[in-house]
Amino acid sequence: MTLPAPSNDYFLEIESHFAARRGTPFIVSPKDWALMKKWRDEAIPLSVVIEAIDQVFEKNESSGRRKTISSLSYCRHSVKELWSDRKELYAGSGEGAPEERPLELLEALAADLERGTGPAPVLGAFAAQIRGLLTEKSIPIIEERLIEMERDLISQLLSALPADGERIRAEVEAAVAGVDEKARPRTAEANLRRLTRERFELPRLTLFR
Repeated sequence: MTLPAPSNDYFLEIESHFAARRGTPFIVSPKDWALMKKWRDEAIPLSVVIEAIDQVFEKNESSGRRKTISSLSYCRHSVKELWSDRKELYAGSGEGAPEERPLELLEALAADLERGTGPAPVLGAFAAQIRGLLTEKSIPIIEERLIEMERDLISQLLSALPADGERIRAEVEAAVAGVDEKARPRTAEANLRRLTRERFELPRLTLFR
């Protein structure tokens, strides 16, 4: 099986999620970049990395010590273990790999999007686009199209609802206030996507959820 090759959004989403779990801005170190690149090169799905990060923070929060998690390095073992457990599912056992059931996965994703709280015409139009991806036979191509769709969807939602857009952008500015100037654009973009998804209760547009 060939998993989709993660795009640069892969890095943005990991940065944003890690910063959100920390509750403070996150400045990516060269060591963290190398680790994310390793995960990307190994084609570990974003959903697996996000879940592993959550596991690390939840375990830390439930412990009595509550140590400071300052680097993605704290999550490397969790990512490795979770991917080891999930790899067989992605490879075709269990419920089957995405290649074996794209119709089911695309329909579920479209239905989740339609349940969002954004303007129904906008969400409905993008849900129809998602269902239209069934004509694509390549999972990597479907993933790339979904990434493009999410970018367009967020742009349209913020344009259609300017008041919400202003509030979200204000939150983004506050979130990146202490971030290094070089990392600020990436972190701002990732936070904009995350906050928009949360505001409108949207799923991340990917088959690997």
